[in-house]
Amino acid sequence: MIKSIENAGTSEAGVGAALALEGAAPIEVAAGAIYAVAGTDGTEIIDTDAYAEHPRWGQYSRTVRDARSFVAYMAKHANQASEIWVDSESAEVVGIVDAPAGNRKDEGWERHVIRLKLRTTKAWDAWAAFDRQLQMQVAFADFIEEHAADVEEPPSARLLEIAQTFQAKTNVDFESGTRLDSGQTRLEYKETVTAKAGQRGNLDIPSEITLVLRPYVDGPAYRVPARLRYRLRGSALSLGIVIDRPQEILDGAFEDVVTAIREGRHDVPGMPDYEGLTQNIYRGRP
Repeated sequence: MIKSIENAGTSEAGVGAALALEGAAPIEVAAGAIYAVAGTDGTEIIDTDAYAEHPRWGQYSRTVRDARSFVAYMAKHANQASEIWVDSESAEVVGIVDAPAGNRKDEGWERHVIRLKLRTTKAWDAWAAFDRQLQMQVAFADFIEEHAADVEEPPSARLLEIAQTFQAKTNVDFESGTRLDSGQTRLEYKETVTAKAGQRGNLDIPSEITLVLRPYVDGPAYRVPARLRYRLRGSALSLGIVIDRPQEILDGAFEDVVTAIREGRHDVPGMPDYEGLTQNIYRGRP
C-alpha cells in the first residue's frame, strides 16, 4: 500500500523525522525531492516540495476586477498552452495559466488560475434600481437632480430646471398630459394654494432622455436611451424612467471587454507580447 504525505512537517527537521520510520536514523534530504520509504503499512511517499526554493509547479488563484489587470497578468504568466474561458451569464472571464496541452506530455495541473469578475459602477446601479419605479414628483426630482451629470440629452441645465419645477409644484392638481408634436409631453395643472387657487399652467417635459453610463468599472461608457413615464392618479402625479433593454447593454459591454482581452488591448506599460493568446478565447465554464 502507498500512503501520500504532502507535508512531512513544518521544517526540514520534520522531514528528517518522517524519514526515521521504523527506527531509521534521520538523514539529510534534498528539498523539493520525492522519497519512497518502506514502512510497516507499505511504502510511504514523502514530498519535500514545500521546503524547496521554488515550487515544482505554481498553485495560485487570483481575482481581478478590470480587463487591464487581467491582460497584464496573463501576458506575464501565460504560455502557448494557457486558456481563457468566458462565461457570459456571470460576466466572468477565467484564465488558466497551466492548462492541459492536449496530447502533449507537459499537461498542466490547472492550479494557476486568474479570474476577472467585473463590478458594475455605482451610476449604473443607481439608474438600474430607479428603472421602472414610479416615484412621487419630489422624489423623482431629487433623483434627477442628483444624477443630472449622467444625462446627455436634454442638457443638464434644462433637466435641472424641470426637476426644480417639480419640487416647487407640490401644491397643484395635475389634470392631464398630452404628447406634443415635438416629442415632449405637456402636463397641465391647477394651483391649489390660497393665493393662486384656480390658476392654471402647464409644464413641458421630455418624453425621452439619453444617459451616458459606464456599466462596468474601468470599462467603456455607452449612450443609454430611456423613456420618461408618468401616471396621474386623481390629481397626484408620479413619474419614472424606463431604460431600453438594459440587459442587452450589459451583455454588449461584456462582449466589448472580452474583445479587448482577445486583442490584448488596454495599454499596460511594459506589458510583454500578448499575441500568442489573442485567439485563445473559449465559451462556457472551465
